[in-house]
Amino acid sequence: MLNPATTTELAKLLNFLGNEQRLNILKAIAREEKFAREISEEVGISRPLVNIYLKQFEKAGLVTGTNRVGEEPPYLKRYYKAVPFEFVLNLDLIMKLGDD
Repeated sequence: MLNPATTTELAKLLNFLGNEQRLNILKAIAREEKFAREISEEVGISRPLVNIYLKQFEKAGLVTGTNRVGEEPPYLKRYYKAVPFEFVLNLDLIMKLGDD
């Protein structure tokens, strides 16, 4: 996802990363892994929406999730951590993009 080949792919990437709630989720798990409820409480959005965004991040390769079994309910928790990445946007990148 971070290597767009067309202008459409670049626009989708910028739209995806241009969402304030998604950026706050990445910020929340950049240094420390957390499970969805912790993220939801920290960023102030619903847990179902956090779960949707986390699945999108995982699909894009920007977040990894690990299941862990605990001693208290819920016994199975999925912990999330942001994957380090760098994205540079400049005219050279835009000029190299293919046609849609």
